[in-house]
Amino acid sequence: MLMASATPEHAPITYRLDLGEGWYCIRLDEHAEADVKTFLDVMFDGVPADAAEQTRTLITTQFTTQIAAARAKRGIELLIPAPKPHATVLPAAVVLVAEVVIPAPIVPDPVDVVARVAREAPNARTGVIAGSVAVRIDHSEADAEAEASDDTPPSRNRIEYVIAVPNDPRWLSIDLSVQAVDGFDTDQAIAKFDQAVAELTWSDSALLEDGQAG
Repeated sequence: MLMASATPEHAPITYRLDLGEGWYCIRLDEHAEADVKTFLDVMFDGVPADAAEQTRTLITTQFTTQIAAARAKRGIELLIPAPKPHATVLPAAVVLVAEVVIPAPIVPDPVDVVARVAREAPNARTGVIAGSVAVRIDHSEADAEAEASDDTPPSRNRIEYVIAVPNDPRWLSIDLSVQAVDGFDTDQAIAKFDQAVAELTWSDSALLEDGQAG
């Protein structure tokens, strides 16, 4: 899907990220509310309105909170498992695509930035994606240590790619968070995510496509 982001001081970042079938895009601009409504309309299709009202309101509130948090991180879009009718439970997975601005008096060399991140994050790997230097960071272990309240680590995995935007001081963060649940293969989800990011492309077009990702 082709998406664009903009900050007041910069032109939009445009990119194409194809996660394949089964993902839904919530744009974090003025279209967010409409995207959430469409998601819920599909999710509760076939469920009587009175039976769906309480749960739908709860999920709407959760989306509102999640969208506000994502926007605070300069989010561009949220990608989540596509809704299924009859309020079918979905895997706990989300991809946040966001801008990253490195505060510095001068624009740092992207190669130096990636090297520094790799030194500071033991689970980081560097490389090139869409012709730009990039780093892949596995936050799972650090998140588990920060969030665990007992000796049982959470079963959540989080993988983030940070990619230098061509001819631009900004970076693009693509951050997958996925929770292990019965019947959902997190390793396969991560492998497909890695493949999709590896095939990322940049575009000069700022046109947006509606609705589904993929």
